[in-house]
Amino acid sequence: MARARLQVDLPDDVWVGHVTRAHPEATLSVLSVLPTDAGGVALVSLQADDAPAVVRDIESAETVDEVELQRAAEDVREAVLRVETSDPRLLVPLRDSRLPVEHPVVVTDGTATLTVAGSRDRLSALASALETMGFGYTVEYVHDAIDAEDLLTEGQRELLAAAIRTGYYDTPRETTLTELADRQGIAKSTASERLHRAEGTVIKRFAEDGLDLDTDRSPLATPTDTPDP
Repeated sequence: MARARLQVDLPDDVWVGHVTRAHPEATLSVLSVLPTDAGGVALVSLQADDAPAVVRDIESAETVDEVELQRAAEDVREAVLRVETSDPRLLVPLRDSRLPVEHPVVVTDGTATLTVAGSRDRLSALASALETMGFGYTVEYVHDAIDAEDLLTEGQRELLAAAIRTGYYDTPRETTLTELADRQGIAKSTASERLHRAEGTVIKRFAEDGLDLDTDRSPLATPTDTPDP
């Protein structure tokens, strides 16, 4: 299974694309979506300098049938809305590729950030469906899911688990590196190097999956590094 994040350009005739371009400082976070026979219903969190003005534009959008205010902040910068639309166009590529999307889907200035997980074939089907529907998109990353046995060596896994179990990462620390090495029956220098390599591998993997890093690495690259012993 692979996990991917895409930036999808929404057409102006899709209400959320038009409204967020008209209010580029606004952020719409789609918290959940329910397809209906007539279109779709979305629960949307709004953050904007002038939330009431954004709400009025949503209400006046041609393909929006109903807007119901669920919650509004006193400083008029935030609101939660139930929006019913007759044109849930972004749902079509997801439906056709049978890919679940992780919520929230964040939309700013006409661009939606989608995070999806599935097989490579389904990701390819999503790309084809987006192109067929006329959506432009860029890929931030595609990563194959890797479990701990593939990510770390047996020695790294055992040492890292022991470090967590004995409180090496607690504040304050419950055990020292020397004590940890003694418990594992290895030299302190070996424990230090092995733990450092394990930490680096885990942190880099976390960063690739969850952080927006400005790197030169191709977003379509698949990790091929072999774990160090």
